[in-house]
Amino acid sequence: MSKTVRRMIVFLIALGLAVSVAGGVAAQQPSAPAQPGATAPPDADQQDLTSDIALTRAAIQLRRQAIVTAVMDLPPKEAEAFWPLYREYRMEMAKVGDRVSKLLVDYTGQYDSLTDEQANQIMKEWISIEKAKTGVKDKYVARFKKILPARKAMRFFQADNKLDAVLNAQLASIVPLAR
Repeated sequence: MSKTVRRMIVFLIALGLAVSVAGGVAAQQPSAPAQPGATAPPDADQQDLTSDIALTRAAIQLRRQAIVTAVMDLPPKEAEAFWPLYREYRMEMAKVGDRVSKLLVDYTGQYDSLTDEQANQIMKEWISIEKAKTGVKDKYVARFKKILPARKAMRFFQADNKLDAVLNAQLASIVPLAR
């Protein structure tokens, strides 16, 4: 796979993720996640890909927060407790997302010459990533239930899972199958 094709696939992945969670819902919560700084120099292909993904992920997080705001419809007292915990949760999930991004970039770089050993390593890392996602969710379910009624905590995780499903569907439609 040429650098141009690889770059296009990663860009389409990033674009697909951004478009998939785009919505017309305006965020009611005033404090949004910080935007990343400057992008990588144009002569560094790998840095460009990483920067493109980072910027797209920041845009996704803003849209995701807007959707969660609309879905949760929290009264002020609950919102005051919810949003700091939500941001903490998303930060932990972003660390897992870093691993997904790295895995996708690595996979597109190895696509044309993928060996069985590399395929095994990719699958092992993917399973580890899925376990990490579940671990973060498991940790935060109890914490959200401490500040919200169980039904509202459930609603949040349902919305979160639906947003993840949309992202995963976009990834599945864009990432090429191994040859």
